[in-house]
Amino acid sequence: MLRLVLVFSLLFTLCLSSSAQTCHTYKSFSNNLTYSSCNDLPYLNSSIYWNYNSSSGSLQIAYRHTGITASNWVAWAINPIGLQSAMIGAQALVAFQLSNGTMRAYTSKITSYATTLPEDKLQYDVSNLTATYANSQIIIYATLALPSNTTTINQVWQEGPVSNDIPGAHPLAPDNTNSKGTLHLISTPAPSRRSGTNSIAASSSRSSGRMLTWVLLRFWLTMVCGWKLIHVILF
Repeated sequence: MLRLVLVFSLLFTLCLSSSAQTCHTYKSFSNNLTYSSCNDLPYLNSSIYWNYNSSSGSLQIAYRHTGITASNWVAWAINPIGLQSAMIGAQALVAFQLSNGTMRAYTSKITSYATTLPEDKLQYDVSNLTATYANSQIIIYATLALPSNTTTINQVWQEGPVSNDIPGAHPLAPDNTNSKGTLHLISTPAPSRRSGTNSIAASSSRSSGRMLTWVLLRFWLTMVCGWKLIHVILF
């Protein structure tokens, strides 16, 4: 049993850096809000956090974009047209740091692929729009008024260069062109557990319990860290 504990501690340390980097670990929001839901977006080092009231359609968001410089703009948008057009039709929240060191956060309606993200009113009412830049990350905060009982939205997120306080065209690398997807605003609740008789583990012998723990541990570590690492250390 001691060997099992030591091996688990070693492998947990090795896997910690890859398994802990999720949106759930970040809590340092400058608006002091707590967000009930979040998703790590698959491209451009971005995460989206939100609180949503389906009856009123009020959507509070924090869009966090890391690995960015003071010479970049970032944007998060809802595209009511669909995801095929990606940018065209997107209702965007844009933020970047001005040359005087202050942050600019505003709304922009995307109507052309050659856009320089001019300020414009969105089809959704937007309030409490602010942004921060620190530690190589920009966070955009806003509250959007969606139609009541909206359950999913088409989201687009992006980054690009800033020159003379004017946003430029974003790169056309795969990460940029693929930065779009569907956001499910209302999470599906997990199924409740049925109450029942005493578990099999409680009635099993101590040796059987250790064997089950060992098998489950190997399975979990294989999924998280990869089979080759587990095979080298354990076998």
